[in-house]
Amino acid sequence: MKKLVGIGRIMKSVIIAVLLVMLLNACSPEVKIVPLGERKFGKQEAQVEEIHFRSGKFNLVGDLRLPEGDGPHPAIIMVHGSGNATRDGAVPFSAMIEIFLRNGYAVFSWDKPGSGGSTGHLEHELTQRAAILTDGIEVLVEHPSIDPARIGLWGISQAGWVMPLALEQTNEVAFMIVVSGGAEDSIEQMAYQLGQRILSFGGSEEDAALFEKYRAQAVKATTYADYREAMNILNTIPNVEQIVGFSLEIAEEADWKPRPRDSDAFIDPSEIIKHITIPVLAFYGDIDKNIDPVQGAEAYQIALETAGNQDYQIEVIHGAAHVFVSDLRYVETLESWLQHLSD
Repeated sequence: MKKLVGIGRIMKSVIIAVLLVMLLNACSPEVKIVPLGERKFGKQEAQVEEIHFRSGKFNLVGDLRLPEGDGPHPAIIMVHGSGNATRDGAVPFSAMIEIFLRNGYAVFSWDKPGSGGSTGHLEHELTQRAAILTDGIEVLVEHPSIDPARIGLWGISQAGWVMPLALEQTNEVAFMIVVSGGAEDSIEQMAYQLGQRILSFGGSEEDAALFEKYRAQAVKATTYADYREAMNILNTIPNVEQIVGFSLEIAEEADWKPRPRDSDAFIDPSEIIKHITIPVLAFYGDIDKNIDPVQGAEAYQIALETAGNQDYQIEVIHGAAHVFVSDLRYVETLESWLQHLSD
């Protein structure tokens, strides 16, 4: 199934649980599972296990929610956006958990390092989070209640970088769902976000476009001449420092050096997506001020076509901003797509 909705449409008992704990701890000493009993998510009952696992220097704690019925179950890992977030999500996961459970999917989410019960501090957020996600996937692969051939990812915003990076490290992912995920490097993404801020403060479209182009040039410059040219142009935009909230003072040549190309900021997820052939569902809101929805939808389409992907769907939702997980159009499309995966 290939589908692009274009901009024109814009759219069991405790004993068993304990035995499972003993089995998994024996097989994988880095993983600890604590049965927490049943909880209700909306109308859905779920057996909940608290899972502890280690990834590099990080100790992660999260919940695995199992749907009704006998396993092994397909599963979805919830991948956070940026900032602090617990297993319940900075963008609340409860509505998503309800949808996935009623469609027969187990749901695994954890506290980000430094939040909730997880420890550690992220220094290179994209690459470190991708490594954590890869280890989290492996936890599910080894879990007796999970079908290792049907593990998928759902992620929002910054997850648009994290999930493709993880896909480069593992072959255990069956599908990916992206909500408002970046499809360019984060330098370009931040330039877009700040350009939108200029518009919101009454700046012109020309000023916003000028800022986007030359902010990216200044940050990516490999020569001082390119850097200085870009900074000079940025400083012609009226009230630009007050609007963007930081100084645009031009560094002297002796004090300037190019940014290292191996930093997270230069990671372009669209280059990874060009090699992804698993089913992909991508959503964008057409009035998103954080992620460029036009660039994102077009980049995903081009990348997936380049990959020869035969099963993708891209939805741009009219009137939706960055977070729209309660939008009925989103919910209906998501459920339909999950049913398509089961066909």
